[in-house]
Amino acid sequence: MIGRKTPKSSQDIIETTPRGFDDFELRLGDVMRGERATLGKSLLDVQRELRIKASYIAAIENCDPTAFDTPGFIAGYVRSYARYLGMDPDDTYSVFCAESGFETAHGMSDAASSRKAAEAARAAKAALPRDPFSQPALPFAPGGDSFMSRIEPGAIGSTLVLALLLGGLGYGGYSVLQEVQRVQLAPVDQTPVVLSDLDPLEAAGVPVETAPSEDMANAAAGVFTPPVSVDAFDRLYRPQALDVPVLVARDAPISTLDPNSVGAFAQAAQQALPSVDLEPATSLAAASILSSGALPKDGVTLIAARPAWVRVRGDDRSILFEKVMAAGDTWTVPASQSDALLNVGESGALYLAVNGQTIGPVGAAGTVTSDLPLDGPTLTAALEPANLQGDSDLNRVLAELGTDTVQPSIGQPKILEDSAPGVTLVAVRPAWIRVRAADGSVIFETIMNAGDTYDVPVTQEPPTLRVGESGAVYFAMNGQTYGPAGSRGSVTSNLALSVDQLSQTYSVASMEADSDLARVVAELAVPQAADVVRD
Repeated sequence: MIGRKTPKSSQDIIETTPRGFDDFELRLGDVMRGERATLGKSLLDVQRELRIKASYIAAIENCDPTAFDTPGFIAGYVRSYARYLGMDPDDTYSVFCAESGFETAHGMSDAASSRKAAEAARAAKAALPRDPFSQPALPFAPGGDSFMSRIEPGAIGSTLVLALLLGGLGYGGYSVLQEVQRVQLAPVDQTPVVLSDLDPLEAAGVPVETAPSEDMANAAAGVFTPPVSVDAFDRLYRPQALDVPVLVARDAPISTLDPNSVGAFAQAAQQALPSVDLEPATSLAAASILSSGALPKDGVTLIAARPAWVRVRGDDRSILFEKVMAAGDTWTVPASQSDALLNVGESGALYLAVNGQTIGPVGAAGTVTSDLPLDGPTLTAALEPANLQGDSDLNRVLAELGTDTVQPSIGQPKILEDSAPGVTLVAVRPAWIRVRAADGSVIFETIMNAGDTYDVPVTQEPPTLRVGESGAVYFAMNGQTYGPAGSRGSVTSNLALSVDQLSQTYSVASMEADSDLARVVAELAVPQAADVVRD
């Protein structure tokens, strides 16, 4: 096939006129790539649809005829690609020949035949100068490779990592083996059996003249003979000195130390001192108190010699008085309540003053008295007059009521001022609580069980409380129980634990509404009264 030869570009003088910003040369490859991008096709898409290699398509767009193995197929490839892009085939082929300088050869000419890759390689190799050392004259002599050419950098790194791993494993095994084989001797307090069986004084008592002969020594070579001095063994088995001294914590504050038993005054306290009988004076003072009218002469008055929980119900069985009475507290039954009933958690701590006469106690220590009628004649007939000499606490309380002044006890000086009234948390059922200080730090957090109590520390800013079960937590303040903190199943947060705040927010707890509260209060009152009796 004879193609048309494109005229060669003239060698005329190129005009050097000024160009504008849009004066540029538009080549065939740019137009083809733009059309292909408009169709949204890639080189692989064109290869799949036209059955033409993607490298040939790229060579057509770059106007590079050297990428084709057979120059005779270039015209067909260019025209087929131009039809695919919607361009004129003949004009496109003419522009391709003009830009690439390609000329169509006759079908039977050498230029139109296929180029062998081997021939091209041999031609390129022949064009290069030959090195006589690397390429000898003998064609059958192979060229040797250098040693460094056969070493890969990746293999060097892997070898170093493997060597480090093996070294680490070997060092670890060696360290473990040394620790296993190490033997440490620890001194013991028990004397070895061999030394305990032998008498060390026997060897010391043998005179020089009667020393055993050499034959006897050889016969007894297997027997261990202890040295004359055992100082070496004493040093060996002596206990080691402590690095840190052992400190024993003091069980109580220094104010509880008894100078009669500890210190310089212990010997003076052991000397016999004259004893003074104070019982007649005490009895006389108590009798004068009763006759002086310190207690009301009419009606019934409750007198607590020791802490005790007390509840008084009126004629209509409503609660008139309910409190944990401290030692020295009194309460007079209203005259209008002639059929009042009394419940006491610690019967041995409560006495009654009926028409100016002290009777009682209500019951034995550690027992609970329920529904006792607070009627003067009934009480006088049921209870005996109080034994002032048999209960020193009652004697002291009556003395305080008569003089209205608290006298310090001998041997127990008052060294601290009276503390401000505090708040005690009382749990009647299991409940989670958390107490935070004013700065937000947690000072107490636990799950309180039934009967557990917690004394809230008295600070300048009251701490706050968070309760998971509000219906199970009550507040004990000034001898009375308030609460609960909320309804059952609810959560209470940021509750200020101050006496004023809780007194204004909550009312006095009702023992009838919560049986668990009555049981817990009774259980807490009994051990406290028992401790006072033991003191």
